[in-house]
Amino acid sequence: MDESRDAPTRRRFLSRAAVGLAGVTATGGVAGCLGDGGPAGGDGTDGSGDGDSGAEAATPTPTPAGLRLETLDVEGSPGGQVAVKPHGEAALLDFFATWCAPCKPQMAELRTVQSEHPDLHILSMSQEEDAGLIREFWVEYEGTWPVAQDTRLEAFQEYDVTRIPTMVLLDADGEEVWRHSGLSPAGDIIERIEEAGG
Repeated sequence: MDESRDAPTRRRFLSRAAVGLAGVTATGGVAGCLGDGGPAGGDGTDGSGDGDSGAEAATPTPTPAGLRLETLDVEGSPGGQVAVKPHGEAALLDFFATWCAPCKPQMAELRTVQSEHPDLHILSMSQEEDAGLIREFWVEYEGTWPVAQDTRLEAFQEYDVTRIPTMVLLDADGEEVWRHSGLSPAGDIIERIEEAGG
């Protein structure tokens, strides 16, 4: 991937996040892979996913019915609209960006999760407008589940995502049971899925 294309995309994310996410400031509210000189995890950790410091207590709130996003037709992703949270199914939502350093190794961790839980609905979402960049990333890092563009920040806002990367685990009833910002090892994700009955 062309590293020189990362900076404009990162600036667009910061700009959109500052405008689109209520109550978030452009300087400190959006954290994670922002290249601001802070920790890679954006949460006071080194971004490695060690320990639970990137995990946040989940607030049980039901997901909205019917929120759908357009997925890209690229290796592993079927294209067409997909429900962010299908009715009656648990879901693992992955909010990422192509310019995000921890998002790259996170792909291998998510492939492991998918192989252990093949029936779990996994959806990765990027707010980036350049579908070509997302496709390149998806092929390079071997995505094998749906990837969607959320250029209007619908899911980012609905799930109050202010850090990249962030994962949100929803149970079959649509209640958030786990949230993590930063790189998360497959074993930790699988443990949370199994705790939630997935």
